Amino acid sequence: MSTVLSIPFLASRAVQYDPRWTEDGLGTEASLFDRADLEDEATWRQVWRTVGRIARGDRPPSFTFHFPVNDCDWIGDPWVRARLDETIERAGELGLDGIVLHSNRWRTVAEWQRRDLAAERALLAERVANLRERLTGAGPWIGLENMPLTGNDGTDLDPLLLVPADYTDLVGGNVGITWDFCHYSYTVEMTRRIAAGSLEPRSWYPDVGLPSFDDFEELGSALRHFHFSAFSGFADASRGRVCAEGVPPWQADVPEPVYASALRSMAAMPHVKAITLEIAERDYTQRENVFAVARWCRQVIEEGPTDATR
Repeated sequence: MSTVLSIPFLASRAVQYDPRWTEDGLGTEASLFDRADLEDEATWRQVWRTVGRIARGDRPPSFTFHFPVNDCDWIGDPWVRARLDETIERAGELGLDGIVLHSNRWRTVAEWQRRDLAAERALLAERVANLRERLTGAGPWIGLENMPLTGNDGTDLDPLLLVPADYTDLVGGNVGITWDFCHYSYTVEMTRRIAAGSLEPRSWYPDVGLPSFDDFEELGSALRHFHFSAFSGFADASRGRVCAEGVPPWQADVPEPVYASALRSMAAMPHVKAITLEIAERDYTQRENVFAVARWCRQVIEEGPTDATR
């Protein structure tokens, strides 16, 4: 199997990384989630010591870095943009494959209803154009990641990058796409429920039409990288219902064959090197679920059936 399956770890907790993954042909993704990880200088230095040690040691076959999301509005905050620029510099020096980046414009539903979405998209396009210029030539790519239709509790969202059409005239050069199929499968299924009238009020949700699970294939060579997992539950703020990400495909609220079909499509793209398995665990120093999903992925890709040994 030429596609690299990759395991993420929290970059501020080096104990979550296991060098034996490389021996098994697995890649890795160093992830951060919070602004505090950028602001605390000791944490920031430790993150890059950890990333540097891995990059200079027994190097994984794929090595990516996930820039944080929470309160990290690089579009509107010059200080966060400076940290992103430093991340690009360090990733280039260490020879990382790429950097995963969200649009990071999380707001409550009520706030987004007051905002000018066209103006927001224009500002995103301006910032991305600057990134494309910054990344001209050799160096890591940036993969702009799609987001789900809503946050996990239905009270907030970031609607700038949800469906393939949102990337039109946006990416190019070393700025491509990290496609998160968990997010997208959730978006597709939510739009079906909204259309059926089972989620109200409709005004709480962005109007993205009725996308299909395989629409991401139309993005072609703009795709640089994938995130893969499934979800259970549908967020509905009016009823206090939430969605859980990172579940194995055989525990999802979307049929398992949907995930198997998507995975085969991902693995068939010669221009995409790695698929990061974003699987939830009880203890991230004692992984179990991600290895079960990795076995499932390998069987789906190599043999076709979806009933892999768990």
